[in-house]
Amino acid sequence: MLSRRAIQWKVHYIEHALDAGQYALGVFFDIQGAFDNTPIVSVLKALSERKIIFAVRQWISTLLQQRKVCVQVGDLLLYVITKCSLPQGGGLSLLLWSLVADSLLKWLSKQGVFAQGFADDGVIIIVGKVLHILSDIMQRMLRGVEKWCTDRHLSVNPSKTETILFTKKYKPETIRPIYFYGKELAL
Repeated sequence: MLSRRAIQWKVHYIEHALDAGQYALGVFFDIQGAFDNTPIVSVLKALSERKIIFAVRQWISTLLQQRKVCVQVGDLLLYVITKCSLPQGGGLSLLLWSLVADSLLKWLSKQGVFAQGFADDGVIIIVGKVLHILSDIMQRMLRGVEKWCTDRHLSVNPSKTETILFTKKYKPETIRPIYFYGKELAL
């Protein structure tokens, strides 16, 4: 569920483009199992990039690597030491995930596109007057998202990804196909 403020920023950005006679091409995506699948090495990399002091990084590493999960089914009691993931509902989990995801948003912003994240959801919006250029730029951004996910041992579920073209034109020009993880995204 998106926050009201996050939605307002997107709507404002899109309305501004439409008022200027431009297209706004958006791709909305979900990092698959972000909290369940985030490797500890990705969290530690994010902490290091933020220059978090070594003692705090070690404490967080120990906290994440030495967690025990206990499951009881009938008389059977099973203990498992976790290898990855952020604790569901953990007070630190959202902050740690935000630090990991922040590097993606920073990279996208440096590319000159509108990018926004909320928990494990993300959006990229590109504005301009020529659709084939917008689709080429979007394709390049999505390749960057794929690389970012690969580097962090994460992925995006293309079936949960939505592509939307915002326009005031009744019959816009044809847009080039956009692919994400080898799957053509429906417009």
